[in-house]
Amino acid sequence: MITTDALTVCDMVRGTLANTRHGNTRVKGVSIDTRSLKKGSAFFCLKGANSDGHDFAMQAVEAGASVIVADRQHATSWAACTAPVIAVDDPLTALGQLAAEYRKQFKTRYVAITGSVGKTTTKELIAAALSAKCRVYKSPGNFNNLIGIPLALLAMPPARAQESNLGVLEFGMSSVGEIRRLVEIVDPAWGVVTRIGAAHLLQLGSLDAVAAAKRELFDYARPEMTAILNADDPFQRQWLASWNRDTVTYGLDALLKPTFWADQIVTTATGVGFRVNGRHAFRLALAGEYNVPNALAAIAIGRHLGVPFGSIAQKLTRVRPVGERSRLIRQAGVTLISDCYNANPTSMLAAIDGLKRFPRAGRRIAVLGAMRELGPEEKKLHREVGHAADGLDLVITVGSDATAYRNGTADSSLEWINARDGGEGAKLLLSLLRPGDVVLFKASHAEHLEDAVAEVAERLAGATAKRSGRSVVKTRKA
Repeated sequence: MITTDALTVCDMVRGTLANTRHGNTRVKGVSIDTRSLKKGSAFFCLKGANSDGHDFAMQAVEAGASVIVADRQHATSWAACTAPVIAVDDPLTALGQLAAEYRKQFKTRYVAITGSVGKTTTKELIAAALSAKCRVYKSPGNFNNLIGIPLALLAMPPARAQESNLGVLEFGMSSVGEIRRLVEIVDPAWGVVTRIGAAHLLQLGSLDAVAAAKRELFDYARPEMTAILNADDPFQRQWLASWNRDTVTYGLDALLKPTFWADQIVTTATGVGFRVNGRHAFRLALAGEYNVPNALAAIAIGRHLGVPFGSIAQKLTRVRPVGERSRLIRQAGVTLISDCYNANPTSMLAAIDGLKRFPRAGRRIAVLGAMRELGPEEKKLHREVGHAADGLDLVITVGSDATAYRNGTADSSLEWINARDGGEGAKLLLSLLRPGDVVLFKASHAEHLEDAVAEVAERLAGATAKRSGRSVVKTRKA
């Protein structure tokens, strides 16, 4: 993590000291939250939707913050503060500036990943593929926005930064200009795009606007940055026709002649297998054929950087789901697919298609919560997803907004049940489950459907233990 002094931080963020105390105070790390602040950190007073970091500045000093970075209005009134106070125009911009200056101290080059679906999984796959050749640093968890990316860069210890040849980061966004700013902070050498879909329509208004916001990764990057594009995506094919940037393509449709393509895709109970370019066998321990394009992106950049096919294949078999993304849970003869970290129409359709292809002895069941941030088209998009559920055996919708899925189905044999919330959904599902069933859980993160997954998994484990006479240790809070 960054280690320096207050005056250097002041210079790096282009600020001014609002008081004259202890300009040589040592700084080790940064914090934006007093609850996790470590002694010696620089505390950045960020403004959020529900709170303002300036309200917690003095609490941060009491907790051991070595420096406070605040907007000029607040900073000028804190001249008596016992810690150095750095005045800036905007603390969020300053956080990004500090990260950019820290990054410049090292030779690590970065891969940036954006898209509407699969960013985190693709990040994990790319980091694994490149680790066959060199030392790789990847952003933790889903640190992917104007706060998370700077924190990810600033958290990298200097020794690790010196050792890492490559860094792999995911770029998320919910409004125009965010990816442009991330490009300024990171200066990536390679840009990877997954699939562009109907996400954040509430903020951006249209799918064209989403695509334009994603393209900022290239519009504001250096001309020499290499693009890794999904040839199956119509927006990305349009980009290819209008630029001269060095580009590598990947995709499932061999007729589009991508550089890397897949066939012989087979879903198994433990993951998915496929062949690349007609000859190279790969296997993933990830549920869903929708992860094959994510793996192709990793293969594309790995081969672009000289990693052998065999080495990439070996590394990709070791990648496991991150959080509640395509996570397989097996209890009492039932398979649960927990894919409820987030959802938009593109990822929801892919998940339902994956469920239909998943091998099973019993029924295919979907537990669906609402998709958020879709704007005026929200109900229509839910209906379209509901139509794709035709062919399943049972759908349990969770919450009143999720009932919109049902209006889209034409399959009279498909059974639909609505639950008021995740707790009721878990109880309903448990009363209906039979050995051999496969259940998909999918919703936007705001629906907290992962709690229902935990409840169902825990009850199934308890039933199995009861039959075998074993005890069960709970893994979640009540």
